[in-house]
Amino acid sequence: MSSSVEASQARRGVRIDRRLVGRACVVFFAVGQLVSNLAFTLWSPNQLRSGVEFSPLIPPGAMFSIWAVIITASILWSILQLRPAVRESPLRDRLVAPLSVVYAGFGVWLAAASLGQQSPLTLVVFVVIVAAHVVAWRRITAHREEVAGWRRIDRTVLYLSEGLYAGWTSIALYLNVATVVQATGAPIGGGWGTTWQLLVVAAAAGTAVLFVVISHGSIWYTATACYALVGATISSTLGGFTALALALGIGIIAIIGSTITVRASTDAGRASDEENGPDGADTAEGAHDSNRAFGPKSTRRSVL
Repeated sequence: MSSSVEASQARRGVRIDRRLVGRACVVFFAVGQLVSNLAFTLWSPNQLRSGVEFSPLIPPGAMFSIWAVIITASILWSILQLRPAVRESPLRDRLVAPLSVVYAGFGVWLAAASLGQQSPLTLVVFVVIVAAHVVAWRRITAHREEVAGWRRIDRTVLYLSEGLYAGWTSIALYLNVATVVQATGAPIGGGWGTTWQLLVVAAAAGTAVLFVVISHGSIWYTATACYALVGATISSTLGGFTALALALGIGIIAIIGSTITVRASTDAGRASDEENGPDGADTAEGAHDSNRAFGPKSTRRSVL
């Protein structure tokens, strides 16, 4: 009997060790973003370019300072998810793989960009990063009730970090597409130049709407995606690309409109679930226990 108990404890110890290793990897890759950024700045033969002088769809250089906020938020999340007090958390464990890919992908992208910002390799890395964000957001929304029971700082940092990171990179993917296509010799003016860039803008806005749906209307995602498109609008306007600026404006409106619609639909669904609870089961005591376990509805919504 004692041997079976010891064996069970040993297996539990292995599981805990693996869990800790996984979460420690998140910290390693998150902090590694700072290291890779420093290495790129010091030793890359090619520096990153921005603004309309480089491409009509690339935001002005100052707007790329958002990376400091994104990386800081990701490091903060990585530290919070490693605390012993949150060891038992299925969602935190399920976010280890996609977020490790995202954070490691940042360094890989810089390595590819050091070969040239217009290198097709940068697109491959961005596709992987954005795909990892899709996985992460799907897991977050599937565990909303677990997240609702977390401390406010954990909830806020998770939604902030993932909203900022996914919002910027999902748009940056398509802006990178534009620079790569431009590098092949494609014109940026005239009928064909306007057409292919409009297609890029449409793809970026469509992807953003998809993320809005997946994230259940994340405010942080919407704000960051719109911020990126506003930057592209500024460059297009300064360069005299009126059609692109108008298309980008329409894209911003579409993202904001989809966010309002999704959030309204989500709130209506929650209200309906509360009204149609099990007969006789929602006593005052039961409602109190539910709020204590998962937090009030207003709190769940506010962090998104």
